[in-house]
Amino acid sequence: MVSRLSCANFNMPLDNLADNFIHCIYMDVVSHLKLNETPFRISPDPRFLFLSDQVREAIAKCEYMTRNRIGPLYIYGPIGSGKTSILRRLHETLRDDPEYRVSMLIAANIKTSNAFLRIIMEEFGVKTARAYDRSLRNFEEFLIEQYEAGIVPILLIDEAQNMGRDTLRLIHYLLNFETAKAKLLQIVLVGQEELASRILRYRELASRMFPIAINAMSPDELQRMIEFRWMVAGGTTPPLSPDAYEALFAFTKGLPRDAVKLCDEALRHIVANNHDVVSSADIEVTASSLNLTR
Repeated sequence: MVSRLSCANFNMPLDNLADNFIHCIYMDVVSHLKLNETPFRISPDPRFLFLSDQVREAIAKCEYMTRNRIGPLYIYGPIGSGKTSILRRLHETLRDDPEYRVSMLIAANIKTSNAFLRIIMEEFGVKTARAYDRSLRNFEEFLIEQYEAGIVPILLIDEAQNMGRDTLRLIHYLLNFETAKAKLLQIVLVGQEELASRILRYRELASRMFPIAINAMSPDELQRMIEFRWMVAGGTTPPLSPDAYEALFAFTKGLPRDAVKLCDEALRHIVANNHDVVSSADIEVTASSLNLTR
């Protein structure tokens, strides 16, 4: 521990010294574990997206259906199951292709269909009008122009469980913009399990959309995700014991976000205590600090 304490200035006040020491521990995790970067950020960085079978299938289905203008989709699953990462990977895959015009937004605090339509049109650079009906016509004309130019407009909406009946009605209306062969606008909605319930209650919309369910990971998938993220960060084998993986699954129920948070805390814990391997006891301690229970 002496080398890690060397970054602190022991002439500073005790409170500042404690803060400096904690900062040293946080900064030293990467170097202590011989990594290029931290492997366990909860931000949805597409580089760290582990392609489990269900994630790979979801991405492939989204790409196929959007590229071929087959129809709209909605992806739903529990909090922290990786849905936003899937959406970002899809956005990253399609945004640089000149055949596609991709817009991604978050459905938060949108009260009316008129407000939502204006946000969508602004995202695509389409002029809005004072009248709602005129705005809809402007957007339809834009979609027709894109179709004739061979461009596929794609609308990706995250946190779609926040959409009320009024905004879902707008989505339903936009799906009527089509030719005899193709949809003019491809839509992918992503949200928590409540999204599926909302859509299924709206039968006319449910009949037009294709669902994709994202579930929690199995113990084997969770371990392979940890190993994958470790490799992306520049490591070889994660310093977790077999019983630590078992405890990790027990506390996170196979949810990737909780697993990432717990691993991040566990790494800082072992560095602070000068340990080399995360044990089940370390997982227990850090899980308690995150209010996770078996």
